[in-house]
Amino acid sequence: MTQRIALVTGAAKGIGLATSQKLIAAGCKVVMVDRLPLDLGKLGISSANALAFSGDVSDTAFLSRLKEQIEARLGTVSILVNNAGISPKRSDGRSSGILEVTLDEWSKVLLINLTTVMQLSQLFLPGMQAQKFGRIVSLSSLAGRSKSIVAGPSYMASKAGVLGLMRAIASEMGPHGITANCVAPGRILTDMAMQAGEEVNRRYAEQIPVRRLGTAEEVADAITFLCAESSGFINGATIDINGGFFMS
Repeated sequence: MTQRIALVTGAAKGIGLATSQKLIAAGCKVVMVDRLPLDLGKLGISSANALAFSGDVSDTAFLSRLKEQIEARLGTVSILVNNAGISPKRSDGRSSGILEVTLDEWSKVLLINLTTVMQLSQLFLPGMQAQKFGRIVSLSSLAGRSKSIVAGPSYMASKAGVLGLMRAIASEMGPHGITANCVAPGRILTDMAMQAGEEVNRRYAEQIPVRRLGTAEEVADAITFLCAESSGFINGATIDINGGFFMS
């Protein structure tokens, strides 16, 4: 992979951090964004290879400033990894059911998990068009592909929406050398998965053919593959990473 500028949201930990590390190893300059503070030194990442920005991706003003600063300091973003997302849980670790989900939860989840993906794409697609190259990889989920054991309706709807949005971008932007794809992880060992509790995850793993949960690094490998120059004929696709829990 020639050196490209990649933007990864939700990059402070989990899949976002692992993806940032993999893209750096592949030769990219990576812009890491998260609402949590990002200390590159503590993460073992050299400032020569990455920039860190703390902010809320649902804040339109922040996104505009982010674009300006990236372009002023590095140049045009060629790779966009939409990883930031939320999956609200109740105090007992369970998701709200369809009769329990509030309009506030619904709106917040759709905003962060889906609307910001559209907004970020709108911000950075013109630059990709100008250089006739672009890679957008968005995190969907097993919950958006099939039934879910633990995710609630707001999360499931948002992740199904990401699939449709990426297909729309893939269709329209393909002629410009831009691809848009999804990865759809199943149960992965991240902080989000841990919200449900150890017993829930143990029972979940028993239902997966490989009999374990996945790792952030396994998802990051698939994302990095889709970002590569050599992946230009993969467009509008979804890679399922779930150990065989869902087979299509």
